Amino acid sequence: MRTLNNRFISFSGFLGLVLSLTSCASNNLTEAKAEIFPKKPPIVQRTITDLTPKIQLAEEPQWSPDGKQIAFMSLKNPGNEEIYVMNADGSNIKNLTNNKVKDRSPVWSPDSKKIAFLSGRDGNPEVYVMNADGSGQTNLTKNPAGDYPYIWSPDGKKIAFGSRRENNDYEIYVMNADGSNVTRITKNPGYDSVLSWSPDGQKIAFISGRDGNEENYVMNADGSNQIRLTKDQNNNAGAVWSPDSKKIAYHSSPEPFKNNGYIYVINTDGSGNTQLTDQGISQTPAWSPDGKRIAFESNRDGNSDIYVMNADGFGQTRLTTNKGRDSRPVWSPDGKQIAYECFQKEQSHICRLKV
Repeated sequence: MRTLNNRFISFSGFLGLVLSLTSCASNNLTEAKAEIFPKKPPIVQRTITDLTPKIQLAEEPQWSPDGKQIAFMSLKNPGNEEIYVMNADGSNIKNLTNNKVKDRSPVWSPDSKKIAFLSGRDGNPEVYVMNADGSGQTNLTKNPAGDYPYIWSPDGKKIAFGSRRENNDYEIYVMNADGSNVTRITKNPGYDSVLSWSPDGQKIAFISGRDGNEENYVMNADGSNQIRLTKDQNNNAGAVWSPDSKKIAYHSSPEPFKNNGYIYVINTDGSGNTQLTDQGISQTPAWSPDGKRIAFESNRDGNSDIYVMNADGFGQTRLTTNKGRDSRPVWSPDGKQIAYECFQKEQSHICRLKV
């Protein structure tokens, strides 16, 4: 009987320990959720520099891979969008396109020697390329259908782009960097667009509506092995690769056109889909060059500001407190600064902050 009592006491103690550990685990889980989804992230004051104080409107900042320059779109005259470039400190601003029609959406080549951009100078949106000084402006796509968006391959030898050139069906194409050898790599009744090339050059992430709503897909760079990553009723967009090509961050909206939308990270095989934000609209995720942090914009505090968090969603911190909208963060190649769109004195400018 004594042995039975000892066993009962031992079991009771074990049960108590399990309950205690379960309680601790539950509390720890609650604390973890509280940290990854903070009700009000801390504000860390940063020195912010307006790089374009004398320009009427400046948007779409793109840091050159060598870190020396920032390309952007600006309105030279009302309704006339042009591509500009400036030094990373805001000096030596130059108009590169100087055309009577809209030129916008600059994208640097990996070697920082060329810039791809969108132009309507031939009557419809076409992908152009020019040297970093504005010379050698060349129409690469030369098609009456709209061609957009576009990305460089990591080795700079190819450009992938979206086009409606066949049966008005939006599909993805790849061409050589000089516009030759155009090859269609998707073929589906739903549109395929908004793409991102993996840093290792092996795969392309894209958005497709082939299954009824916008979902994230990934495929080999030649179009083979197309895999659906997200499988929900949300609209998913803005897929960006981590520097090691192992994960993809993206924005997901459960109710389009409503005040919500969160940032997720997913493995490239579709596993490990993890929600990182949960308040207001959080979008335009941008990986730091070392892959340890993600910058993004969010209106969780009532105004669109720039935030940063660890790659696992913890440590969310607000970086800007501007009364106007702050959006589209892009990291400097050394990971020490972020350029972004800032609304100053009722005009959109390009600002920079040190992280």
